[in-house]
Amino acid sequence: MQHSTSAVSKKTYQVVLDKDEDGMIFARCDELHANAEGKTESEAKANIKESIELMVEDLKKDKSFSLKFIRKY
Repeated sequence: MQHSTSAVSKKTYQVVLDKDEDGMIFARCDELHANAEGKTESEAKANIKESIELMVEDLKKDKSFSLKFIRKY
């Protein structure tokens, strides 16, 4: 019986999005101690994804992951 290689399990990291009084969006992944910010939500999401990709690579973990965003505003 062959095993399917497409059934690779993805690691999901939770990312909390918050906004300050000036409207800056902050993204935080507590599990990896990663932080990022952006002027827009999409910019903050892109920045935190890049930060996590670098951390996962540095930690020699599987790069197959997804992000679960939690909006706090």
